[in-house]
Amino acid sequence: MKKIILCLAILLSFSATKLLAQNNGQQMQQAWQSYLKDSVQLSDAMTDSVLAIRTQYRPQMRDIFMDQSSSAADKQTKMQNLRSEMDVRYKAAGLTDDQIQAIHKHEDEMRARMMSRNNGGGQ
Repeated sequence: MKKIILCLAILLSFSATKLLAQNNGQQMQQAWQSYLKDSVQLSDAMTDSVLAIRTQYRPQMRDIFMDQSSSAADKQTKMQNLRSEMDVRYKAAGLTDDQIQAIHKHEDEMRARMMSRNNGGGQ
């Protein structure tokens, strides 16, 4: 009986963790959508295009970030190459250079916040 209860507790904790991760991803997606509409002044169609492009490139960005065998300089070069590819797609979707720069600025600010949070958490 104890084994069954333990198994159920473990399953529930895994389910709760997965649900929290999904909610966090949805909240980030909604925050990006709001930022693109309100701050960058994109239409609904352009916002959807930007989010689709970001979603397409997210796995590649994650792979670069998680690659333990690459140096920080290599990772930065790979990320810049991906960013350039994304910029081409953004331009094809109709974004202006100023809008693309606003997106980059927001990404850089978010990255800086994440890095400070990660560095501050280890102290």
